Amino acid sequence: MAPRCLTVLAPIRPGEDDVLRAVLRAIGDDIKGQRTPPGTGQPRVDFTRSRHTHFARFAILDDPDRGAGRTRLLYASVHDGTLAEHVAELIEITSNPDGIWGRCQGYAGISGFLAFIESHAHQPEAYYIAFRDESVESIRQATTVARNHGPLEPVTPRGPVVAIVDSVKRFVRAAPIVLDVLRAVVRLGIRHVYVGGRRITASLDRYPLIKFVNWITRNRMSPRQSPFSSVALDYCAALAPLAPGDEIPSALTLMTAGFREDVVTQNQLTLVTVVDRGRADEVRAVMAGIDAYARRLSPPGSLTGISTIHFVRWLLIDDARRLLFLSDYDNSWENYIDEFAEMILSGLDAIWGTALGYPPDGARDLPAFKRFLRSHQVPSVTFFSAYPDETVLNIAADTAHARRA
Repeated sequence: MAPRCLTVLAPIRPGEDDVLRAVLRAIGDDIKGQRTPPGTGQPRVDFTRSRHTHFARFAILDDPDRGAGRTRLLYASVHDGTLAEHVAELIEITSNPDGIWGRCQGYAGISGFLAFIESHAHQPEAYYIAFRDESVESIRQATTVARNHGPLEPVTPRGPVVAIVDSVKRFVRAAPIVLDVLRAVVRLGIRHVYVGGRRITASLDRYPLIKFVNWITRNRMSPRQSPFSSVALDYCAALAPLAPGDEIPSALTLMTAGFREDVVTQNQLTLVTVVDRGRADEVRAVMAGIDAYARRLSPPGSLTGISTIHFVRWLLIDDARRLLFLSDYDNSWENYIDEFAEMILSGLDAIWGTALGYPPDGARDLPAFKRFLRSHQVPSVTFFSAYPDETVLNIAADTAHARRA
């Protein structure tokens, strides 16, 4: 079973956000649980005891729909097993859960925690998994084997039977993409699906089939409006809405957007952008295409050639007025965004081109695009990884090594 994702948005009680932020920051500062002794009553989540959580984060977002100064708690995780099993484990590794979740409206104690989580959980529109067949346990075992096992014999060429079996498996996995497209057309209309697909693939001419289709349909990115960036390179200026109706999703947070970046080999990115009025179905069509590709066609460890993403998902929230983006990836924020802009330029414009404040020239105006992302980024107060020293490429090599050992 492929790892599942959980995204919870729970309204925080008035006046509790500062206290909750301090609690979560203490947990994040001691993510390995080595400085906070048990039995003190201080809330903590001992993520290192988790057997099934790949990544997890807590963040506090503004909640403008409930009024000025109101906030909500984001808990996002990727886990093995069912939701009920994940929630049960979360209870097991949390001391004084009331000190965290009790500050949220609707929480009625640990006995109803599963129902509380289910009522505040959101399903992704698109979800990518680097290694669909790997669990936390299998990744940890593979890294251990790779570290402890001696050099292996050179790989022998695969026989024809193995190659045929692999081809059949890829076909079986890819075949339902036809049904995915039909469902998207029924739900969103052929126009949205067609236009969304064109937007995604406009810059993907490195794939021969897409290049041919783009040539036949004359699908090209529109010319740039200006050879110059539309943003002043002032990284000291306070973040502000970039267009009428735009929002800063964590204006009350005193930490920088890049808080807890570059702490371990992996990083996390949380974005909340405002969808232009009446364009939610355009976003859904793009998400349907990305989700179908991620589930049916993407090879292990690579999303259109990007081999630094462990998990990524997009969710339409607040009656599709906002788009939430959550990513767990390798290396620095700057390298990650540069690689995205190089490899899937048109895909970025397709995803966020409907967002208020998006640069006129999109991701081709890289300084403006980065400013757009920073303006809509939410710092994670707590961030956990089950294998913090492993990159996607490490895991790919280690799992292959373990299978041959």
